Amino acid sequence: MMLRRILLLLILMVGTGTVALQGAHQATFVLRNGDRVSGELTYKGGSDYTLNGRDYPSSDVAVIEFVPGDPPASELQQIPPVDNNPSEHERHVIVGRDGNIIFGKIYKFSPDGEMVTYDQREGGRHEVSTDAVARIYVNPGAARSVFNSVVNGPSPVATSGVSGGNSVTVNGNQPWTDTGLNVQAGDELRFLVGGQIQVAAGNGPDVTANANGNGNFPGSRAKYPVPALPVGGLIGRVGNSAPFPIGASGQQIRMPTRGRLYLGINDDEFGDNSGSFTITIAR
Repeated sequence: MMLRRILLLLILMVGTGTVALQGAHQATFVLRNGDRVSGELTYKGGSDYTLNGRDYPSSDVAVIEFVPGDPPASELQQIPPVDNNPSEHERHVIVGRDGNIIFGKIYKFSPDGEMVTYDQREGGRHEVSTDAVARIYVNPGAARSVFNSVVNGPSPVATSGVSGGNSVTVNGNQPWTDTGLNVQAGDELRFLVGGQIQVAAGNGPDVTANANGNGNFPGSRAKYPVPALPVGGLIGRVGNSAPFPIGASGQQIRMPTRGRLYLGINDDEFGDNSGSFTITIAR
């Protein structure tokens, strides 16, 4: 009788989804935009990886981390600078907790995320416990971009004052410009802006904008990335997050999330724009 009750209870728990997959492995996904998502790694098959029950396309994942902290520059410099490497068995990189680097192609994870099976560059299909793995570079090129400041040394943002000699040029005819800078959520940055752009053909005041934009320019702002800011104003975004106004005030702006910082022009047509802003980023 007791055994039947236990079996019935287990059936009910499975039916209501209250039984978690035993042994699911803790991991962190570092996404292409620099965001980090942590939780229990599981695998359902196919090209998606699952964390806390949510599926992430493998193309969106730069790195799977099994130990905390950024990778060292010496490690990043050894991984390929491209995603989907034409050399199939150099497409992914597995780094052991002992520092050993393995080039290959991920074949699958076990359903509980405890084991990873891969085809090694040197030949053969192998299996390793994720307890022995520090990181798996799913998209090495994206990983090098996310950790650009580690690969190339300190970022251009100074610890205080203005970054010495480091500036970003934002052309008026380009929607977004990569600053080469990775930021953390909550970082407070100042943007010191010089220059001006033209948001239409000509050079008169009616088409000229500083970093605050041109409030006299006619037309709807509905399609601008930041509708509240006039045309031509300086804007920013982190990764693929929502754009935010920067303008010319030079006041500190809090970064909304972690990832690569881009600067852009608040406009929806760029073919007739000209000129540029020069921006120095400071804390």
